[in-house]
Amino acid sequence: MNIDEAIAEIQQPRSHFQLIHFVIGQHDTPEMRFYQLCIELQDMRYKLRLAQISVRKAEVEIQRLLETGDELDALEAEEKQVGLEQTLIIMRGAEREIAILTDLFDESQKFTRDEIEQAQPEYWQKRLTRQTNLQLMAGSVDEGQLTSLHNAGLLEEAMEERKQQLTNGHKELNGLS
Repeated sequence: MNIDEAIAEIQQPRSHFQLIHFVIGQHDTPEMRFYQLCIELQDMRYKLRLAQISVRKAEVEIQRLLETGDELDALEAEEKQVGLEQTLIIMRGAEREIAILTDLFDESQKFTRDEIEQAQPEYWQKRLTRQTNLQLMAGSVDEGQLTSLHNAGLLEEAMEERKQQLTNGHKELNGLS
């Protein structure tokens, strides 16, 4: 494999693992995973279509520049050709990523916008709980996290649960003395 082949071979913005575990899998409910998947597909397909148009446009521009017979136009055409080759390599990676996302879409449970909306309270409860627990493991919960819990109507419940844990822990410690 030469350098150009290696560069073409490795093209893909995010790996299959990244897409599953960090892009789609970052969400705590199937509805939000589906939502993220659709947003990712929309974004990648849009970018690929723009790139395809850019390729066709560059090809026309290159042809026109070469037809003038002017030396500077020929150099400009050469510059555009380099850019075109770079775009084609990048497009290969986008096509691979779209293929992965499309497979994930085909395999996933589908949800309507209304179902996604109805699942929002559960999603935010799970997400905020997970984030709070991670912050607790790290040593403290920051003000922004507490504000988010409050805004979602979960802070009072979390405070009561924590109070119960501390009270139970305290009783256990008292029983040891």
